[in-house]
Parts: sequence; C-alpha cells; structure tokens
Amino acid sequence: MNTHSQMNALQNEDEISIWDVVNFLKDGWRWFACGILAGGVGAVGFVLVTPAQYEATAIIQPASVGMSATTTKGGEVEPVVQTLERLKLATFYTDTLVQSCQAASRQGLAANVKASQVKGNALIQVSYRASSAANAEACVNAVVEQLAKSQTTIAEPVIKTLEEQLVLTKKQLTEAEAFQAQLEKRVVSSADSASLLMLSALSKREEIARLQKLLIEQKGQLSAPLTQSMQLLEPIYAPERAVAPKKLPILVGGLFGGLVLGGLVFFVLRSWLGRRPA
Repeated sequence: MNTHSQMNALQNEDEISIWDVVNFLKDGWRWFACGILAGGVGAVGFVLVTPAQYEATAIIQPASVGMSATTTKGGEVEPVVQTLERLKLATFYTDTLVQSCQAASRQGLAANVKASQVKGNALIQVSYRASSAANAEACVNAVVEQLAKSQTTIAEPVIKTLEEQLVLTKKQLTEAEAFQAQLEKRVVSSADSASLLMLSALSKREEIARLQKLLIEQKGQLSAPLTQSMQLLEPIYAPERAVAPKKLPILVGGLFGGLVLGGLVFFVLRSWLGRRPA
C-alpha cells in the first residue's frame, strides 16, 4: 500500500471514530438527559437541606509596648505567629466564649475559628461562620476580647517596668531641680566661691536637661502609638449574605456530574448488551 492509500485509510478511521462518537451521543441522549436531571435535582436538594452559613471577619492590630522612643512603632507584645498558634489551641477558649459562639465544644470552636496574618503587615485576620450574621459577629467580637485580655496579661510586666523607670526619672529630676535651686541661692550669697558654685550649677543644669529629655521619652514609650492594647483596625465585617453553600458551583457540579454519570451508565449497559449472545 502506497503512502497516499495509507493516508486515506487513516482519514477514514478518523471519520469512523467521529461518527461513532456522534452515534454514541445520539443513542444515549436519554441517559445523558436523565443524568443531568438527576444531578440537577441532587444539587438543588443539597442546597435546600444544607443550612446557610454567614461569615464575620475582623482585622486586628496586635498590642504593642514602647521599647524605644527612637522608633514610631512599639514592639510586639507577642509575635504574630505565636498568636496564631494560640488561637488553634482549645485551651485558649473559655466556656463563656464557647457559649457566645454557640459552639458544641472548645475543640470544635478552635477548629472553626480561622486566623491568618495579613500579607505584608503585622495584622491578624480572624473569621468565623455561624447560622446568622449576628451570631458570627458576636463570636468574632468575643474572640477578639479574649485575645486582647491575653495580650494585656503578657504586656503587664513590661509596662510595669517602664512605669517604674518613669517614677525613678521623675524622682531624680525633682531632686536635681531642688539641688539646682539651692546652688543658685548660694551663688548669689557667696562671693568667694561664686565661680566654683557657678560651675556646679551649670553641671546640674545639664543633668536636669538630660533627665527632662529622658522623662519625655519614657512618657512617649508608655503612650500610643508605641504602647497600646490590641484593637480592631476597622469594625467587624459581617454581611447579611450567606457565604455557604455556594449555589452556583454546586449546581454546575451537579449537572456536570450527572452528565458524566449518565454517559458512564449508558456506556456500561451498551457494552454489556453488546457482549450478550444473540
């Protein structure tokens, strides 16, 4: 057989295979239609019996403590990664929190609370799904409050140390100012040692200036934005629109699944009947 004849044979085989597919679809259209119908009914039924779920989301700015007055941002009370791991632990959730979220157990609540770090920022996103938008919002709010209490407890020792340093600086400044006032009086009343007293007074003024600057820095360390408790970046977002079940993807999946199932059943039956003896 020459090359031209071989090409014609291959073309005929392709045409036959295409016609086989056309005939297969033509003969089995009832099965395809029944499969699509069954898939559609199943998808609609699944959507109707599955309870609607609503989601609330919060963006949280973690607590911070002013470690240094030379920066415009306080140090993290707790690393974000560690906070995320804390939210995964069932022991973090109290019985009151479980009731607020209408959860079955602490373990169930820990599994359903979703938390992640906002990309490129030291912010935390917390979300929760419930049977209503109000319930989801109440749960997220309760979780944020519990987390804020936890970080406040962690920050207390550091803040206490900063407050003690502030009290000490105030005391040193008061003593230095009192001593400075005494030196200035002695300079006026004592002509013999006026030069020596003046040098001492100037030295004390430098110390007072240093303490005043330190006092301002320490007050700044204990004030926002360097030191602040955990807070919501924006109000909790809880739209009155269900996020699950997703009707369109489920319907499309049901129709496609029904189409495939109908075709598979028809193919199996046709193959089985074709092998039966006449």
